[in-house]
Formats: sequence, C-alpha cells, structure tokens
Amino acid sequence: MNLNSFFPKSLLFSALFISAFSAALPAQTIKAEKSGSVASYIRDIEEDSGVVRKRIVEPENNRKTNYKNLTADLKLDLEKQTFEMINQKRLENGLQVLVWSDDVAKIARLHSENMAKYKFFSHQGNDGKMVNDRADLLGITKWTAMGENIAFNRGYQKPIECAVEKWMDSRGHRENLLNSRWKESAIGIAVSDDGTFYFTQVFLVRK
Repeated sequence: MNLNSFFPKSLLFSALFISAFSAALPAQTIKAEKSGSVASYIRDIEEDSGVVRKRIVEPENNRKTNYKNLTADLKLDLEKQTFEMINQKRLENGLQVLVWSDDVAKIARLHSENMAKYKFFSHQGNDGKMVNDRADLLGITKWTAMGENIAFNRGYQKPIECAVEKWMDSRGHRENLLNSRWKESAIGIAVSDDGTFYFTQVFLVRK
C-alpha cells in the first residue's frame, strides 16, 4: 500500500521571463487526489495557458555582466543573496522568514542547471520532469506542499535584484514568495555560456 496516497499534495508553479522586456507565464496549481492507491495529478490552470516553453531571444539591452565560469562558492553566495532579499520582502509584509534547506537547494539547482545547459525556459525539464519528479529523483518524498518560481534574465548589471523585483511585481510569483504556508526554501542559480542567469526557487512543506 502506498502511504503517500493518503496525504494530499499540492504544487504551485510560477514562471517569469526577463530580458529586454518581461512577461509572466500564468501560475499553475497541481493538486494530488487519491484514486485507489494511485495519486492522480489534476492541473488547474488559473489562466488559459498550460506549461509554456520559451526559446531564448537576444535582448536589445547591451549592458553585460560577466558571471561566466562561476565557482561553487560564488554561486552559493549569489543564491544566498537572492534568498536573503526574498526573506527581507517577507519581513516587510509581516511574514516569518524562510529557512534555507540544502536538500531543497539541490532540487532548485538541478533545474536551473538544466535550463542553462539546454537553453530553454519552462517548469518542465527537457527530460519531461516537473519539480515533484526532481524531488523524487533526489529522494525527497515526504512533503505535503511544494512550490516553484523560475526566472531568467540577461544583460542586467544587477541580475539578482532584477529577478527578485520582477517576481514581486508579478501577482503569481508574489503570492508564492509571500505565502505563509512555506517554511523551507532555497534558490538555485545557473549561468549559461552566453551570460544568461537562470533562477529557480523551490518552496517546501514537509509531512
């Protein structure tokens, strides 16, 4: 008997594309409902579009920031800086800060690195996996709610500040960032060979 089938799970998705312009993909909610001993995922789209894959286009902005060949320590520092900016936004809105999770960071980094390597932008990986599948792959299975925000940008002098600002300006992303249910979270950042920054933030509530 699959004990996981007795625990409803929910997934929240929100994606943001930032280049010379910005546009938000519709937020998505996925609920797991019990169907016998198998959890069947039902996707409720808030707007009239599903998962959207976007190819990268060249920005008109010619300001470049050279973050190629990041060391592991520098990448972690950038991730923690982004994380602290988001916690500051939560404090400003009367919410508890999120706790950094190294386990969750692995999920986030896996997706950012995948997007940077293969130059696509979607919650769905090029292998067809979603955030819950990536969690399963890394052995993180005991959760009741999981969320994911993604973004990418290129050509900005302050790419981290840009990503957080645009997340906060977008209703779906802001709702994820300021959701009081979240306790654990982490950021994964990857930079492609053309200098594009990919951001993934994963939120988690454990059983």
